[in-house]
Amino acid sequence: MKKKFVLLGAAGFVAPRHMKAIKDIGGDLVAIMDPSDSVGVVDSYFSEAKYFSQFERFDRYCSKRDDIDYVSICSQNHLHIDHCRFALRLGADAICEKPLVLRERNLDELAKLEKQTGKRVWNILQLRLSNIIEEIYGHFDGQNKGFYNRVKINYCAPRGAWYDYSWKMDQEKSGGLIRNIGIHILDMLYCLLGDSFHVLNIVESEDRRTSSFGVQYSAGPIVAVNLSISGKEERTIEIDGIKFDLTPKIKELHTASYVNILSGKGFGIEDARPAIRFADSLIRSLKCQ
Repeated sequence: MKKKFVLLGAAGFVAPRHMKAIKDIGGDLVAIMDPSDSVGVVDSYFSEAKYFSQFERFDRYCSKRDDIDYVSICSQNHLHIDHCRFALRLGADAICEKPLVLRERNLDELAKLEKQTGKRVWNILQLRLSNIIEEIYGHFDGQNKGFYNRVKINYCAPRGAWYDYSWKMDQEKSGGLIRNIGIHILDMLYCLLGDSFHVLNIVESEDRRTSSFGVQYSAGPIVAVNLSISGKEERTIEIDGIKFDLTPKIKELHTASYVNILSGKGFGIEDARPAIRFADSLIRSLKCQ
């Protein structure tokens, strides 16, 4: 029997990847919700899906059904916590885009709700499914996380002037560059170097289009990270002078994520915690300056 899905945030940049993943695994997207009516892309995947522009009407529709298995969440970052709550209380699992939540304490709340409902919250951490981390481990001795001396990451994902007027430039809604485009980088650093570090410095430009920080790990490495939405596109990590491309070479990572989730092997709350805790530490350091 086909698994039933509903989707929150259908007009976003990443929503088509979720629609394609649902179609690829043979799922059925029965309803979508987005305040914007620019959701024509859904016709390419599930033209029969019901559309709602108001969450209240969407909620009523979903509450009348008892066959919704998953709620896919591509909404604005600050809404993720509420939409995960909605999914669990509906009796469905949540499949949420990054960042799962904006603050670590929100994870504890979701963990309690998981226990109460018996349902799960899954996070899309597709970089873990790429070959990037394995490639880095394969070049060095992956059993020893202290062999690095200096690590430099340049992650520039150019965005036009529209970005400055969108919700993503609102720190309370997106979490800023560190929690938004940076969350996968923080997760990758956790996978490579663990979570024992202290923040050396952090600087954010006045226009909030760039953010740079340095951290030192207890194992020894110093890591310098530059995040930006201005300039030439670049996604690289340089380790002791050897540069690696951070652009995933596998395009179907959302589909792979959904396959794992449906088999119970996806990334849950505790998998998401290290990067969110890392982001909290950086934001606290920025505010203390």
